[in-house]
Amino acid sequence: MKVTEEDCRCAAKAGCDAPLEVITPRRIRKVSRKLAREWKMLSNCAEPHGLTISEAHALIELEERGPLAVQAMADLLLVDKSNASRALQSLAGQGFVQFEQSSTDGRAKLAVLTDAGHKRVGQLHDHIDAQVTGGLTLLAAHEQQKVLDGLATYARALRYSRLQEGFSLRPATPQDNEAIAEIIRSVSEEYGLTAEAGYAVGDASVDNMYAAYDCNGAQYWVVEHKGRVVGGGGIAPLAGGGGTVGELQKMYFMPECRGRGLGRRLVLGAMEYARSYGYTTCYLETTGVLKEAIALYEKLGFIRLEKPLGSNGHCVCEARYVYPLTDAALHVAPPDASEDLPQQAPVAGTGCCCS
Repeated sequence: MKVTEEDCRCAAKAGCDAPLEVITPRRIRKVSRKLAREWKMLSNCAEPHGLTISEAHALIELEERGPLAVQAMADLLLVDKSNASRALQSLAGQGFVQFEQSSTDGRAKLAVLTDAGHKRVGQLHDHIDAQVTGGLTLLAAHEQQKVLDGLATYARALRYSRLQEGFSLRPATPQDNEAIAEIIRSVSEEYGLTAEAGYAVGDASVDNMYAAYDCNGAQYWVVEHKGRVVGGGGIAPLAGGGGTVGELQKMYFMPECRGRGLGRRLVLGAMEYARSYGYTTCYLETTGVLKEAIALYEKLGFIRLEKPLGSNGHCVCEARYVYPLTDAALHVAPPDASEDLPQQAPVAGTGCCCS
C-alpha cells in the first residue's frame, strides 16, 4: 500500500526527503565552534565595551521581561543562582541595574533596568545587530530563512533534551500492562475520547498491551520517570495494509511528561523501527481534539490524507496522516478497499493516535 503522486509532491514540499548526508554530533559541534568564534564568545565579552556574555544576556532579559528576581534570572540563563547574582551585582555596580523590593514578596528583591541600563541595552543591540546583519547580507532570502529555522529548531531540540533528563524510553514489558491501561483510560477521559464513541480506549488490547505488540513488525514503548510509567506509544502492521505499512498507535502521555518533546522522541524512534523492519510507509489516525499531536505530526512532515488507509476499524478518527519512508512509497495509490470505509464528521476540539 502506497500513497499517491500528489502526496509525493506534498512530501517534497514538506521537506520529508531523506537527508543526503549523515549528521553526526562532531559535525554539529564543529559548526557550533565556528559560530562561537565568529561571535567572539571565547573572549567572554559580548562587545568591545566590556560586558561579559552573562551580563549582556541579563540586560536583554530585563529589557524584554521587566523586573526579575535573581532565581528567575538564573532559570532563564540556565546558570546557578550564584552566577546570576554575580552578573546582576556587576551590572548594578556599573549603574545599569538597581534592586527594588518586590511588591508581592517582602523578602525578595527584583533587578530593574536603570535609564543608563536601557541606553546600554540599545548600544548592545546596535553592535550585535550590525554583526548579524553583516552575515545576513551575504545570504539570499531563502538562505536567511533556513538559518532562522535551523537555529530555532536546534535550540528547541536542546531544550527538549534538557527537559527530558530523568525520563527514559524503553520497550514495554508484561509488568507495564496495568500502568499502560490506566494511562490510556485517564488520558482518554481527559479529552472525552470514549469507548462508546468508538475510540481506542475501548479496544480489548488495552489491558494487555504487551501481548498485543508481541508479534513481528510491532513494538510498544513506555516513558518512565522515577520508576513510574507516565506515557507510551507503539507501532504495528496496519490492518489491511498489505504488510508494508506500519501504523503508529496508542500514544498517550500523562501531564507530567508533556511539553518535553517526549512525543517527538517516541514518534521518531518508532519511524526508525519501521524503516529497520522494512515498512515503506508510516500511517496514523488521530482526532481534532488532539491539537498538539497534530501539530507535531505536521512539523515532522506527515502528510494529511482525505481518506483512511487499511481497515483498522477506528472510523471515528477523522485526521489521517502518512509518512513515506522510502522513495518507492511515493508512487502507487492505496487499494480501493480503503475508499469505501465509512467517514466520520470532524470531532470538535488534543496528542495521541486513536488506533
